[in-house]
This record gives sequence, structure tokens and C-alpha cells, in this order.
Amino acid sequence: MRRLRFPIVMPYRRSSDYLVWIPATREVLLPLGAPGYVEDDPTRTGGMREFFWAFEAENGLRFQVSWDEGAGGALVQADPPDAQQTISALRALGVDAAFEINTVPEGLPLRRYHAFGAVWLFTGQGAAQPTAVFSRKQLADEWLARTKYSGTLVAYPLDESRYDMERRLGRYPLPLAGSAAASR
Repeated sequence: MRRLRFPIVMPYRRSSDYLVWIPATREVLLPLGAPGYVEDDPTRTGGMREFFWAFEAENGLRFQVSWDEGAGGALVQADPPDAQQTISALRALGVDAAFEINTVPEGLPLRRYHAFGAVWLFTGQGAAQPTAVFSRKQLADEWLARTKYSGTLVAYPLDESRYDMERRLGRYPLPLAGSAAASR
């Protein structure tokens, strides 16, 4: 099982488009390790912090777990949307809980989105500019497996600079734009 870095691309965007619900406290989610992303901006949450983890299984299943401190449970979205595979992967990670499957009503499929806040850019080895853009990492992975190209695949946020995203996620202690430290 491989941890995914944020931002990630998931095809289901709304919180109601979850596959599995886990009645969970932070202790139940401890086997997932440190969150990949923490949203603590109260204008983007219901006033509580939200914690996010994302993983990719060996079989290509990608899933995201999101837990709100005050919700009493965690939502799990997956690509492909296979609840049983997702529960098996969570159990393999050590999450011991009473999983509840969200049954999508017949004829009402999950709403699909091409990207969740990011696109994937592939820059071929030796290329100066990106040579391919993908809405989902799975599509990029399939294309790379088929073509056997070498290079770099990176998620770029939509409607936000990569600089601002890195600062927001706290990945790099980048100086603020326009500051004395930034001009060195």
C-alpha cells in the first residue's frame, strides 16, 4: 500500500459521494499514520479541523479518508468505487472498525468529476515543457504503463499557484512573496 501525496485527484467530489463511512475517533484512524493534509481554515470547514489520508493499493485502487474532528466518523471515497475492495484495503492498513457501506440508489450513479482541485502534468525526460496533461492520476498511470515513457508526473492545483498550494499545505518553509527572504 502506497501513501499518496496531496493534492490528489479523486473522481467524486461531494461529501455525499462517499462509498464507506467509518464510525471513528482519531484513535481508530491511528493506523493510517500522520494525515497527508489537514484543513484548518474555518471558512472551508464546518468550524472543525478536517484530516485527510490517501492511499493506492497494489491493484490500482485509490482511496481517500476524510475525518472531521466533530463528525464522529470518517468518509471514504475510492476510485474505482468498489466498497468491498476499499474496506479490505483499510483493514490491511490496520483500521479496525464497523464499516458502513453507502448504497447508491439504483439508477443514481455517483457524480463524477474530472479533477478534484488538480491536474496531472507529465514532463518527458529532457523536455523543457509538459508533454501531457491528465485529469486523473489513474489515466496518467495507464498511459505511462502503455507508452513506457520516462519523466516526471506532478499534480498541479487548479485556480491556485503551486507556490500558494505548497505554503498552504506547509510542505516547504517558503518565504512569503515580496518578503526580504524571498528576494535573496
